[in-house]
Amino acid sequence: MTVFLGTQGWSYKDWVGSFYPPDARADQYLRLYANEFDAVELDTTFYAIPRVAQVEAWRASTPESFQFTAKTPRSITHDRHLVAADDEMAAFLDVITRFEDKLGAVLLQMPPDFTYAEFDALRAFLGQLPAEIRFAVEFRHRSWLRDETYDLLQNRGVAFTMVDLRYMPRIAQVTSDFAYVRWLGDRRQITHMDTTQIDRRPELDRWAEVLEDVSARTQRIYGFANNHYSGHSPADIRYLHQRLGIQPRGGPTQPSLL
Repeated sequence: MTVFLGTQGWSYKDWVGSFYPPDARADQYLRLYANEFDAVELDTTFYAIPRVAQVEAWRASTPESFQFTAKTPRSITHDRHLVAADDEMAAFLDVITRFEDKLGAVLLQMPPDFTYAEFDALRAFLGQLPAEIRFAVEFRHRSWLRDETYDLLQNRGVAFTMVDLRYMPRIAQVTSDFAYVRWLGDRRQITHMDTTQIDRRPELDRWAEVLEDVSARTQRIYGFANNHYSGHSPADIRYLHQRLGIQPRGGPTQPSLL
């Protein structure tokens, strides 16, 4: 059972001096990041489909075992609510699959106004997705938290995304052969991203127990923290590494085993 833990993005100037060396340049961030963490969630793909050349550059800048996960463009999830979006999704996947074996999963982060009344739209959309790519769905409306949702995801082999988000229950539901976890925070509580401002260790202790339990039911786990969770997401992932007994990469090594 393989665990890939990282942060949501890496290109933060606030990390210079606190995570990156004081003299680090922006074009060095990803290589420096990959020296310690073995996965990253791409937030930039939420806003636009990246260029093929950019994806290939990111792939070339990371160790062999490194994993990228990518958020589906908001034009598909938020603007269209998955309806009449097959062509755009195909274009997105055509680019993002240039990561080849470094593509860990694709995340469908659904908006808070996407409710269970749109079950048929979700079912139709998932039915068009290629089976060779891992997909995870994150719901931000409580109406989705029911057996019918979990059954649909399980039948499609899609992961239910476990979230630590202030207005959603923390549910450890496993619907695929991999698990996807996101630690999210309140933007209003964080003023800078270079140091921890909220002590999340009690929550992360509980999540470490969840991950240990989930590890018995899945082949791999992907988990990502954003800066708004505590103020400095690298610190949260370092703490989880310590709590789970995962050794830091320290260079291009194989991913850690739980």
